[in-house]
Amino acid sequence: MRNSPEILVVGAGPTGLTLGIELLRRGVPVRIVDREDRPHPHSKAIVLWPRTLEVFRRLGVAEGITERGLALPAANYYSGGRRVARIDFRTLAGSRYGTPLSLPQQQTEAVLRAELRRLGGEVEFGVTLRSLQASAERVRVGLDGPRGPEQAEVPWVVGCDGAHSTVRSLAGIGFHGLTYPQTFLLADGACDTTLAHDEAHYFMTDRGVLVVVGLPDGQYRVFGGVGSYDGSADPLAVLRRAAQERSPVPVRMDAAARTGVFRVHARQADRFQAGRVLLAGDAAHIHSPAGGQGLNTAVEDAHALGWRLALPDADAVERELDRWERERRQVAAEVVGDAHRQTRMWMLTGWRGQARDAALAIGQRTGLLNRLLPPRMARLHHTHPGHDAPVGRLVPGRRVPDAPLGGLPLVHVHDLLEAGRPVLLVLASDGSSAGRDRAVAGLLDTTGASAQPSPADAPGCLRVLTVPGPAAAESVRAAVHDQVRLVVDPSGQAHRHVGVPGPVAVLIRPDGVVDRVVRPGREYADTARRAKGPLWGPASAGTSSRTGGSAR
Repeated sequence: MRNSPEILVVGAGPTGLTLGIELLRRGVPVRIVDREDRPHPHSKAIVLWPRTLEVFRRLGVAEGITERGLALPAANYYSGGRRVARIDFRTLAGSRYGTPLSLPQQQTEAVLRAELRRLGGEVEFGVTLRSLQASAERVRVGLDGPRGPEQAEVPWVVGCDGAHSTVRSLAGIGFHGLTYPQTFLLADGACDTTLAHDEAHYFMTDRGVLVVVGLPDGQYRVFGGVGSYDGSADPLAVLRRAAQERSPVPVRMDAAARTGVFRVHARQADRFQAGRVLLAGDAAHIHSPAGGQGLNTAVEDAHALGWRLALPDADAVERELDRWERERRQVAAEVVGDAHRQTRMWMLTGWRGQARDAALAIGQRTGLLNRLLPPRMARLHHTHPGHDAPVGRLVPGRRVPDAPLGGLPLVHVHDLLEAGRPVLLVLASDGSSAGRDRAVAGLLDTTGASAQPSPADAPGCLRVLTVPGPAAAESVRAAVHDQVRLVVDPSGQAHRHVGVPGPVAVLIRPDGVVDRVVRPGREYADTARRAKGPLWGPASAGTSSRTGGSAR
């Protein structure tokens, strides 16, 4: 029996790789195993939404992803051979990634594996989890790999091993939901069609749905549902017939296209945590490919989990894992529900299909579709429960907008998150308040405002102050003792972008979610008193206390 300090991550897809990178960049030892003997060669998921690209930016891999991907500025819905709706993703605001990208999953994984290796990590392929037994302090696992059977004790096991998760099964966690009756056929490759290559196309017909999406290098993905498929016919031939029946313009797949057959499910695990065993990605929730959410939700699961497992305080780990499970279960339920509704919408026929088409047409004419659907699909406005009321456009529990702050070169809010630390951002660049210097100093030095420490008191917290000019910077700097990063914003643009006049402090978690918004005076003191204790520690502290925290 080997006693290991490494967190064991089972599964080396985007979920496991994201978690591995996040842990390694924080100095936490991690071991990643995968039952396959090599990286998966198929494209699987292809859509990357702006919020996921922001995660990749924090991990240092966004450039490698975006230079390979194909921007998708729009999605088109057709019924009866005519287009009934067009969704314009260029209406998305608040992120520097203005549209989703199309990129086959194996290319995303290749970029992530390269970063994992750069950080000193590696994937052990051909290693299968055979047994799992958790105690209050450790998890005993049995592994079987190229070097034979192995027994080890590890501090945590995270199941990132997909819909047929061995971790979930061995932990005895239920996985309930439904399976759609249709079988779906898929092909990736060259295609002769006049459909716009850089857009998504959904053809809804009485015979079933056909989806056509552009891929990088001029290729396409084509998939569609069939009532039944026993595997006896060539899937490409069946898909070609479906395309001919359902698309008003030719969609001719090349004979060399890669094909696949899959069923669609809508399921969610009963729990995402059982003591020291955790589930993320498809091991925790699966759903229809409608909306292209699967890989994105999985990456956010992993990123939101990684910084929490890296906390130096055992009590903080336990508290934050409780919060992580609540938040990610809520996100998963929304995504599964949205994908289910869109899949049902694809399949409507008769008068229900006519009603759907009429509703889409009205939404298109009124602009309602473009106001509501892009941010919903990108999940930019999702708000976690249990937080205070909004202050301007700063919403506790919601992703912080990537607003420009000022400075040369121009600094954006999400630039501050790249170090992986919590951020205390104090906006004081509009100079509109009497007694501003004292108020700003109070916001930057929160220690005396609460009987309990606030997240900003953690030694790893990055403190950032926007000021209208050098003189204001010096007057505030004299009143604070900690190192503070200054950003000069002479026009007060940061305040305009967040919709808050006067001094305001926003506490931002390492995953980009607003924890609290604080203003001077009584409101500030009352908010600070509701603090629940220190949330975060340094981004790269030692690992001994991280891996030894008590289980729930």
